[in-house]
Amino acid sequence: GRPDLRMRAIVGDPRHRTPMFASNLEAVVFNPPWNVPTSIAQNEILPRLARDPGYLARNGFVRTAQGLQQRPGPSNALGQLKFDLRSPFGVYLHDTPGRAAFARRARTLSHGCMRLEKPRELAERLLASQGWDRAGIDAAIAAGATRRIALQRQLPLFVVYRTASVDTE
Repeated sequence: GRPDLRMRAIVGDPRHRTPMFASNLEAVVFNPPWNVPTSIAQNEILPRLARDPGYLARNGFVRTAQGLQQRPGPSNALGQLKFDLRSPFGVYLHDTPGRAAFARRARTLSHGCMRLEKPRELAERLLASQGWDRAGIDAAIAAGATRRIALQRQLPLFVVYRTASVDTE
């Protein structure tokens, strides 16, 4: 009857709105790589590379058969945790290395994914019934390897938001 966990989120900017949809949380991924969407690679990363030839190497990007990928690490755009879900929109919940953005009043900064303020706390709650605790989660992250833990019981996820405004009344 009351929220178990509250946190701020960073959502899509006006050009890349976070969609509203229903899905299920399927897994927790420790130290996820980021498979860069083609549009982000073409419109943002490759132009930076043209101006700065060392950009990819400095930021952990490699070219794969599928395209551009950012390897797990401290500068990875997904942070250290990703929460897998089925989405026809290609969005998911994840951590972020840009922690300062949660203090901003306006947090419409992403390309549609939802960056979470407290991803470790969410992972702890999702994995507790499978024997995971905070120390185990921290150890899995510290190990540095990408590891996907499927949830034994998928949980429903509803992405819904409403814009509210304050007027003189």
